[in-house]
Amino acid sequence: MTPVGLLQQAADYDLKLGLEPPDTLTVEPAERCPPDFAPALKGHKPALLALLQLPFVVVFSQILEETVFFCQDEATRAALIQAGAEEWSVYTKDELRVLVEQNRVAPISIAELRKVHEIKRTVSGRLPPAGSWPHKP
Repeated sequence: MTPVGLLQQAADYDLKLGLEPPDTLTVEPAERCPPDFAPALKGHKPALLALLQLPFVVVFSQILEETVFFCQDEATRAALIQAGAEEWSVYTKDELRVLVEQNRVAPISIAELRKVHEIKRTVSGRLPPAGSWPHKP
């Protein structure tokens, strides 16, 4: 299992993983951690600690019907992908800015957002830069 997969599994168990400096991995609430899950966490502890220090959030999108990651920058994006996130599921701050700008020009429908996400899957996992989208009349 990848570090990102472990974060997702922890969420499925309603657990919150955290970092207590300098190198303690915390699990809240600890009593809900399944006994067979603890060794997996321990086995990936260095990678999980590195991941937990990055500026990102994980969200399950009901509209997209999958988990997406919102992160600060390209370095964080690369680290998330290396830790097991699918490249199309990671949105940087710049990509979110593109979506917001386009939504200001003309509101993006749910179908359009799903289409954008699907296209992102097929084109190296990135949105086109701001200003390159065709604007709706």
